Amino acid sequence: MSYESHAVLVALVGVILGFGSADSAHEGCVFKVTNHTTENNQPVPLFNQSSDYELAIPHHGLIHLRPGQNISLLCFGNRNYVRQTNSNITTVTCLRGDKVQLYKHSHKFEEVQCRHSVRGNVRATDKECGRESGRIYQIGYPVSRTEWITLISTCYVPAEGRTLYTRHTLYGEEIKYASKAKYRPAWSPSGQYENITASIAYQQVYQKGTLSRILGSSILANNFINNNSFFAKGHLSPHADFILASAQFSTYFYINAAPQWQKINGANWKSIESTVRNLGKFYGTLEIITGTHGILALFDKQNNPHDIYLGQRNTLPVPKYLWKIVLNKATQEAIVFIILNNPFIEAVNDEVFCENICEQVGFDKTSWKDPSSGLVFCCTIAEFQKVVKTAPKLDVSGVLVQQSLLWEPSLLNVV
Repeated sequence: MSYESHAVLVALVGVILGFGSADSAHEGCVFKVTNHTTENNQPVPLFNQSSDYELAIPHHGLIHLRPGQNISLLCFGNRNYVRQTNSNITTVTCLRGDKVQLYKHSHKFEEVQCRHSVRGNVRATDKECGRESGRIYQIGYPVSRTEWITLISTCYVPAEGRTLYTRHTLYGEEIKYASKAKYRPAWSPSGQYENITASIAYQQVYQKGTLSRILGSSILANNFINNNSFFAKGHLSPHADFILASAQFSTYFYINAAPQWQKINGANWKSIESTVRNLGKFYGTLEIITGTHGILALFDKQNNPHDIYLGQRNTLPVPKYLWKIVLNKATQEAIVFIILNNPFIEAVNDEVFCENICEQVGFDKTSWKDPSSGLVFCCTIAEFQKVVKTAPKLDVSGVLVQQSLLWEPSLLNVV
């Protein structure tokens, strides 16, 4: 069951259960599932309204239940289980307020905890993607032998250690209430081939040696890789786009990252991510597709270009561009933000491969024009797909604009 299909179901459940009704809140249960002291080890809440499990999407950080209604709690992971039951999944029943019944005993909902924090897993599928060069890998939760809940879908080329794109759902109306847990799990290599050693390749000392070998100069390598300049693990589907702490922890897989200069990752890429979440706060639920394009080239002392790979045998390529599509499925309007992953470039005009419509549709940010922080430009989906052939094909009705332009109809003529 895909993550993006849950919003409609949960909204319907909310209507049936009377979410927001004072009477239902008084008579039933209300559980806080974000930003409380025990959320690091909180189980994943699941509805089982039919034969399938559904991820419970909170409403304003809360889950509401009727008296007597059940909710399932998942503690996925090695040697992980619900402390009260020693099982990795259990069902509790709403009593009243924050109280649930578990095996004939009453507990506060927040007392039902996992032994460890929950992070998803990776499974490979047989579905091809990226013009048949990649395969779909899913990050999510195995609920049983036959059931799986997907948080992030990735189009991944395992032999190269290259992620072409990821897809996830942004529940924009809930972002304000998203978990702010400070815990960060270690990055996981699940889904990668054994010959892809990302945990080593991302180390700065290794990066310096790699560039020294590729460029034939330790001096050049020192200029590129130092305390202020190095390749970071750039999230594709970012931590902060998810509501529950367990979902945020599930973004820390190498197949959900690409090598990105830290000075870009912490500047204009971060700005793009923030812009997308602000769009979500206005438009509501959005589909986000984030990917890579091309391979970054750096020049040696003779001014010859060399493609940059962080791994051995041309694996873990450093992308020349990263991009992020924002799709409003309710209207089929979309926009794509592209960032040039090269803070050292001086001549940038030739690197913008479509008409830049950022200013035209309300995203006129001065910082986005600074290559040292990552040059950003915006494309229509049609123009973008002419160049980036590995991106998924989308049939859109128009361009998604910055919300302030919705009251300026004369400006909405981009197709």
